[in-house]
Amino acid sequence: MAIVVGGASGIGRTAAKALARQGARLVIADFDMSRMERTVEEVLQLGTSDAALALPTDVRSDASVRSMAGDAIKAMGQVDVLINMAGVLLQGKLRKLKSSDWRWMLETNLLGPVRTINAILPHMLERRSGHIVNAVSGGGLAPRDPLTIAYDTGHAALASYTRSLARELEATGVNVSLFSTGASGPRLGQNTRSRGLGRLLHAPEDLEESDAYDQLVDGLIDALHNPRLLVYADPSEAVSPETAAAR
Repeated sequence: MAIVVGGASGIGRTAAKALARQGARLVIADFDMSRMERTVEEVLQLGTSDAALALPTDVRSDASVRSMAGDAIKAMGQVDVLINMAGVLLQGKLRKLKSSDWRWMLETNLLGPVRTINAILPHMLERRSGHIVNAVSGGGLAPRDPLTIAYDTGHAALASYTRSLARELEATGVNVSLFSTGASGPRLGQNTRSRGLGRLLHAPEDLEESDAYDQLVDGLIDALHNPRLLVYADPSEAVSPETAAAR
């Protein structure tokens, strides 16, 4: 069974449907109930997964995450895969970003995965089996855009945490992967805060309505069958100078 946190829309939704095609039973954990229910319906319509459940979850809340983990284990019996795809986008000129903006972003993009892992990891360690995947933007490994320094910084911290977690869990039976959506790949999450961009800001693309990202999760699905730490939505980035230096 797989839990996809942030699986109601965007690339999280794409990953959930890809897992369903593999026959996985699914828990979609997200804060948007209507999108979760739609994703669950789409998963079941594929006819390859015999169970899918929507669990409203606020990754900024310890209690909400603990409740989700307990309900998921109770409903499905065990958790084999945990995928953290929830995210928010904070962008703008650094001098315009307030400390409250940084806290808003970090509560979801960094502490969200920390909370879900804290809630699920004891179950996996007890079973000596499981796979944890944390997703980051391409800028989290090789930052390029001066307007997304805060967003990239949050994901760089998550990447560091994920690498350390992988080392800590060696020989426990629990695998850890870091999935990069790529330099030109989609952002994680639907919620955005922008500071100091004025009319230059364009509305973000609604990834929920697009099926163009199916191929971006091919590497992720392969890594679940052939565990490895670094997984790239765009395989060409695995050998680029920037990502090679980030290994």
